[in-house]
Amino acid sequence: MKATKLLFTVMSSLIVICSLISAQSIASEKGSNVINLNKNGLDGSKLAMASAPPLYELELTSLSGEIFINPKYTGKINSVRLLNRNELLGEKVEIETRTLTDNWKKLIIPPSLSEAFGLIISGKEGIIKITLPQNSSSISGSGTLKSISDLFIEFGALRATFTFPALNVLEPSKFEIGILDTVNNTFINGDIIALKSNQAAVKFENLPSSVVNSEGLIRISLRKSDGTFINSDIPTWGYNILVSETDTGVAAPITAEVFGLPDDSEIKFNFTSLSGQIINPSTKTLTVGEINKGEQVSTITTKIEGPQPIAVTVRRLN
Repeated sequence: MKATKLLFTVMSSLIVICSLISAQSIASEKGSNVINLNKNGLDGSKLAMASAPPLYELELTSLSGEIFINPKYTGKINSVRLLNRNELLGEKVEIETRTLTDNWKKLIIPPSLSEAFGLIISGKEGIIKITLPQNSSSISGSGTLKSISDLFIEFGALRATFTFPALNVLEPSKFEIGILDTVNNTFINGDIIALKSNQAAVKFENLPSSVVNSEGLIRISLRKSDGTFINSDIPTWGYNILVSETDTGVAAPITAEVFGLPDDSEIKFNFTSLSGQIINPSTKTLTVGEINKGEQVSTITTKIEGPQPIAVTVRRLN
């Protein structure tokens, strides 16, 4: 029988594409440290394993002062806990939380918590994990809107935090973020998950490769609450993995698409075969030019019918 077209779950040390992670286990963004919750939630309460709320991971350059949370990602906030630098859960803390007229949540973080490495904000609809950036030296952007890290689009998904000159945030729901699609010259809207007076943590889904222009740049635009815009052109690259439908037990070729990089850039793929799968070879290095000409990256053979996750780490070598 035919195995349906393969679905992809990326386990990457560069960026976590599937930020909707079960609250049963919370992995660090680097994929190395895991907090096992077993049957207890982040606030110590029992979780229904079949309906654990999703986890959203993001970075902010500061955890002090006012943080505005999009209610879409938490619903009613039940608790806030600290994270230390080993990403271990600390004590529950009392933080003043206000619901604004647009239903956004305003958290007022006291100065006593300014040294914390991260916060876990738990709500009925989801959990937000906020940490300080691992590397603040790669801030990039041509204008006043800048990214705090290198931008990387993985299977159409982008997670990023952008900084801008400080603003007075009264109605956070009126802020909007978009990326220009160079094919039709229209903007694709993303979601702002968290907002401070000078930065926004955002996510995009289903971005086409055409958002990256021939110079390897994306045009990012932030609409402020007063209706004016801040724009910037920021270096970005990305990739997609392509796998054809195949019979179970029959090897299917794995190819890829890379955009935003010159043809001589080298890309290394590291695959991990999951249960019922054989991915061979598990490691392959190709240039962007070779990849985009259709050279095979690997093959996958599966014994299991239906959607298949693929575990892959993709790195740029030069």
